[in-house]
Amino acid sequence: MESPLSLQALLTAVEPDDAVDTRIKEAALEQFSLVGIRRTSADDIAKRAGVNRATLYRRMGGREEITRAALTHEVRRTLVAIEQGIGDIADPLERHTRGFVITVTTLRDHPLLRRLFAVDRDEVLGWLTLEAGEILRIATEFVTVQVNAGRAQLGLDAGEQSEFYATTIVRLIHSLVLTPDAPPLLDSEERLRDYAVRYLQPLLTAP
Repeated sequence: MESPLSLQALLTAVEPDDAVDTRIKEAALEQFSLVGIRRTSADDIAKRAGVNRATLYRRMGGREEITRAALTHEVRRTLVAIEQGIGDIADPLERHTRGFVITVTTLRDHPLLRRLFAVDRDEVLGWLTLEAGEILRIATEFVTVQVNAGRAQLGLDAGEQSEFYATTIVRLIHSLVLTPDAPPLLDSEERLRDYAVRYLQPLLTAP
């Protein structure tokens, strides 16, 4: 079964394909992973990206704008990896369950995220909580497309229930990734799967 949101559509419709901008974002992420967000300067990013400071500011703005753009870029790339990890699953309920498990485990084991927490935990937490609006918006749009497609396969309308479910599950995953030791304790794929079947599938299929 072809995914309701193709990889190409996700990459091009959400983020324009500009080689220089992409290089700047990648350079920022590499620098973040080495010294953390707080200790990364605009000059560090410009040097690593092979552009001058004027080009950096003209294209991306200041350090805060660059940081937001770089983290958003990584979120989009991670969504593609998650979609690939889910694979071609025709059954909408199984696709939903697999998607939940893959998403939580992918984010918990994300190499860049783990590295950022190791070198600059407080700053990263700020960006992933107080400054996470854009990241959560992109994730919610992605999940909403998946939910609409799944409910259509089940003969259910989209509308408010799809939006409610998408926002709820994105917030849940966000919490599970940032505070994995708090209840509900879902510390294995088996527990994640059981939770999805018991508690999330009824929300997905609610009229």
